[in-house]
Amino acid sequence: MDTLLKTGNVSLDAILSAKIAQAKAENIAVTVKACVPDSLTITDVELSILVGNLLDNAIEACLDVADGRFIRIYMSIKGKMLYFSMLNSAGEKRGSLFTSHKKGAHGFGLRRAEAILEDHGGWCTYNSEDGAFTSEFLVPAIE
Repeated sequence: MDTLLKTGNVSLDAILSAKIAQAKAENIAVTVKACVPDSLTITDVELSILVGNLLDNAIEACLDVADGRFIRIYMSIKGKMLYFSMLNSAGEKRGSLFTSHKKGAHGFGLRRAEAILEDHGGWCTYNSEDGAFTSEFLVPAIE
């Protein structure tokens, strides 16, 4: 796979490049601003689970939108913490958050991501409005 971007973290480059290619195949405009060191206290697998699951959900949410599909990602180090923020287009809000259209059991990806953040003393937050969804997390990542 060709690396589409360089964040400073090879594993993050790989997961972002794969998910960006998937999003672009669905006519979703993606912008990424990320600067992350290669060496973090969370593992590459944990980072892939965190970012991959949130991006999978964002891509799915964008598919409910006919026009103006977008995902905007920002990642950086704040002190010794890794900060992630994502804004994506989404369809109509149902209840407190958006619902998944995945077949079978769903919701496990977010639970896994939240468990990783909790294990490392981090946190996450989600916010939804009609037409948009935001995800943020902050987790200790540098010794």
